[in-house]
Amino acid sequence: MADNTEQNTQILSRYIDLLENTLEPFVDRSIRMANLVEILAIINSTLESNKLLWLIMESAKSVMKSEASSLMILDKDTGELIISVPTGPVNADLSGFRIPPGKGIAGWVARYGRPLAIPDVSADPRFYGDVDKKSGFQTRSIICVPMKSPDGEIIGVLQAINKLDGTPFIDEEISLFSAFADQAAIALENARLHAEELEKQRLEQELTLARQIQQRFWPDELPPIEGISVSGISVPAMQVGGDYYDFIPIGKNQLGMVVGDISGKGVSAALLMSTLRAMLRTQIENHHSVSDTVFLVNNAVFRDTPPEKYLTLFYCVLEIKTHCLTYVNAGHTPAFLYNIHSQEEKYLDIGGTLVGFLEDFPFQEGHELLDSGSVLLLYSDGVTDALNPENEAFGVERLHSLVRKNCHLNSKDLISLIYKKIVEFAKNTPQFDDITMIALKID
Repeated sequence: MADNTEQNTQILSRYIDLLENTLEPFVDRSIRMANLVEILAIINSTLESNKLLWLIMESAKSVMKSEASSLMILDKDTGELIISVPTGPVNADLSGFRIPPGKGIAGWVARYGRPLAIPDVSADPRFYGDVDKKSGFQTRSIICVPMKSPDGEIIGVLQAINKLDGTPFIDEEISLFSAFADQAAIALENARLHAEELEKQRLEQELTLARQIQQRFWPDELPPIEGISVSGISVPAMQVGGDYYDFIPIGKNQLGMVVGDISGKGVSAALLMSTLRAMLRTQIENHHSVSDTVFLVNNAVFRDTPPEKYLTLFYCVLEIKTHCLTYVNAGHTPAFLYNIHSQEEKYLDIGGTLVGFLEDFPFQEGHELLDSGSVLLLYSDGVTDALNPENEAFGVERLHSLVRKNCHLNSKDLISLIYKKIVEFAKNTPQFDDITMIALKID
């Protein structure tokens, strides 16, 4: 009886061992799946990209019980994989390290979109050892899965390296890691969309600020000048540029007028516009000539702004009693001068290069006598460059023809008509550049 009991005990013990060995993988997988659910809740708790990347890396190690992990983003232009935030015992910063297209196990996974579990990388010819050489880390076993966007496009790969218990990764672990990678990819996509939305909001705020800066410095309406009508308009584009116009009374007998077009868009261009306005008005108050004023402004812009910042400028001064006009055209669209009676027309292009382009540039002055019936139009290239749905530009000739046919109008009505014709021409085509004009008419 005792022998039977002992024998039964041994048999039962073997069954228990067998059952434990049989159930152990299922129990382990169940625990890891429960762990995965908790981890996914954590990585979905943030939309901040850098924090999310770090959470994904740490979570990958936890899910796969590995020594290290890495996430590589696919560069769509070059096909290279870029290591983002590796974790583990490495002695070199691998962030930004690029793996050539198709190189290594990660490159293979990215190219073919299929996961791999490699028990021994030294026996796999696809293994790319340059990363280990740079990091000082020794890769023994690796599991690598593709990361895909919600529409199935491969955006990168996720790796876990060297299990903590020293055993190799096996194919049975791929489904668990793939499930984690799929959710991590969704979290990254959500973070990307969130970042895009924040950037969009930032740009909208910048554009609003730029418009406010721009409009704050538009000139007040001039008091009536006998025998002369002057009007200006500036309509900012959706992407605010740096168009600038101004009327500047100089004493009782002169009127300064300026139209400028500053390179770039947004707040930086609008701020440079406000700086230009202050510089011009300061030099004018110091009673400099037209050419000297532009010369001094040019040097200030050259010295105090980045090399990529420059502007075109048309600055002129009208003698109110004699109607003599002195001007400098610094790389700007030529002003158009037309006389109703003689039907003579001129293009005012004397001056020189862009403002802020060359230091100490000697700008030249142009001189014109505005007889009775003269119409002068200063404008930015946003007027002539306006496009219609057929991608045709409004053009110089169409603009000048409008001036010729409607020169009987006063200055305000003339520029209102021109702007109306531009809008009709463009139809629903978005305005991509500021539209700025000054019209002056001598009765």
